Amino acid sequence: MHGQMGLKSHRICLQNLVLIYTSRMAETRTERSTCGFQAQTAPDGKPIVVVRRYQETISMLKGATVGFDLLGGTSVEQAKKLTELLNDRVIDIFLTMPETE
Repeated sequence: MHGQMGLKSHRICLQNLVLIYTSRMAETRTERSTCGFQAQTAPDGKPIVVVRRYQETISMLKGATVGFDLLGGTSVEQAKKLTELLNDRVIDIFLTMPETE
């Protein structure tokens, strides 16, 4: 009997979570672009990873460069391996924004 009460409580929490999630989705929009990743060297000589978007379909990112700084001590070779892994597994980049009226 005690275990059932916990289960019912869990279901109520899950239902509330779904309702909140559904509500938030109605107020946002998501824009996507297929992408790839490229290892580069920053002006300070440190390796970085840059996102190459294949379309300019994300309005907030038009003309922008998106990239990642890597942990100190990361070699160029490690950055290249990281981009190979990302290019094998990531299909696109997306940005979810609040809807504007």
